[in-house]
Amino acid sequence: MIEIFQIILFSLVFTSLLFLPFNVFCNDNFNSKVDIVEKTSLNLLINLNILLFISFLPLSVQSIQPFVVSSYLLILILSYRKNFDLFFGFFKSFLPLIIIFFLLSINISSEIFLGWDAKSFYYIKSLFFYEEKTIFDLHKFEDSVWHPHFGSYLWGFFWTLSFIDNEYFGRLFYLFLFCYSFFVISKISQNQSINNIIFLLLIFSSYKYEFFSGLQEVIIFSFLLLISKYFFLISNKKRNDEILFLCLIFLSSNLLIWIKSEGIVYFIIFLALLLMQNQILIKRRAIVVGLFIFFYILKLIIYDVSELNSSHINQQLFYNLEYILNLNFNIIFYKFTYIFVWFFYYLSNNIFFSIFIILIIYEKFFVKNENKINYIYFKTLVIYLFLIIMFIISAYILRDMEIEYSIRTTMERLIMPASAFFIYPSIKLLINKLN
Repeated sequence: MIEIFQIILFSLVFTSLLFLPFNVFCNDNFNSKVDIVEKTSLNLLINLNILLFISFLPLSVQSIQPFVVSSYLLILILSYRKNFDLFFGFFKSFLPLIIIFFLLSINISSEIFLGWDAKSFYYIKSLFFYEEKTIFDLHKFEDSVWHPHFGSYLWGFFWTLSFIDNEYFGRLFYLFLFCYSFFVISKISQNQSINNIIFLLLIFSSYKYEFFSGLQEVIIFSFLLLISKYFFLISNKKRNDEILFLCLIFLSSNLLIWIKSEGIVYFIIFLALLLMQNQILIKRRAIVVGLFIFFYILKLIIYDVSELNSSHINQQLFYNLEYILNLNFNIIFYKFTYIFVWFFYYLSNNIFFSIFIILIIYEKFFVKNENKINYIYFKTLVIYLFLIIMFIISAYILRDMEIEYSIRTTMERLIMPASAFFIYPSIKLLINKLN
């Protein structure tokens, strides 16, 4: 019973992150036409980036947490003291999200085994933070120095908030982020009932406990869900809304590089996609490039200071220059054959990837010009698809590891997060066809 009470409490804690630091009902901070759900997205991403910067400090989670919790509680009261009626009214619209989060949390609490990577790497790193250590202690865990730290930091941070000593409470934030991302992209129709049906269908067609067994792919999956909608909004909104969506994409992309090694690939892909958005002013694109470069250099500096930059040595287990230079046509062709066969196998098992490819082919060859999806967004999706396929192919060709074993143990976990970028456009296309 006490675990159920704590799950309810955590649902309120996580949801409160959507309403701070900006008052979502105050139009002074936003364009009046900006949807209130997008304001909550900005708040959530700001809060996660704040936690990211806190994780760089030589302070334990336990020492910083009282200050963080009390500050947020004070800001919440001061920000909404005149809007409590609006706050609770809008909070009701989040009930589908809270209910689904609660039900799936019960499932996670009953199946608490950890995935292999989670058990071997991410759980141990979260244990460092739980046991009052900091990022400057992580280099002692030599088997995992090449894994970025932020996913484990979130695990440890929310675990320590629990008054029950169960690690899965830390992982419940992964679930909340997953549910919230689907909740955001399901806001397609003016009819709230239709949106709720879409939300439920998406959740129950996507949820597997394995995704929440401590693996970090689900965090990347969730951010890619949100980013896909922001790109759509950039291609369809006026310039006075553009800055907000650029901020949302940047804040999401910055988090990716601190969660998994392949996050840097998505980081570069989204930078490239933003530069290809000709409707964005050149000055703004230049600022985006500067910010992306600055925060990547910041990562290198932080990891160098904390002695986590030995990744270059460890990664040679899989990627090394000598092996790459000695690749010949026969080896490449042999590997490509396996990659091609297994790629389509895992593709066929991923409902969102499959639906998107079918829809995009249909959109290209069978839809009349006046009914086509926005050209800018269509181009963005196609370029993303091409870059992701190139990434997956090159990752396995250049990897110094037995090809079939490598593919069978990792390809599904590459395709799963990558597919998130296709879910929102697939829904939009299907809804447009039905209308």
